Amino acid sequence: MHSWTFVFLICGIFAIARGIADLRRRSFVWGGLGLFAGLLLLLTPVPTDTVKFDLPLQNAQH
Repeated sequence: MHSWTFVFLICGIFAIARGIADLRRRSFVWGGLGLFAGLLLLLTPVPTDTVKFDLPLQNAQH
């Protein structure tokens, strides 16, 4: 994994933990935003490898 993957993972876990703590303090708006931000960070795909496909042309002459 790349270093940025760990940064997103740590930030996402922190945001979810803060969201849960805010929900327990009955601060529903901040708790909901924290959970949403954490899930958004954890569910965002991080590209790790690049694969190139060369597709043949549809009207290619052989």
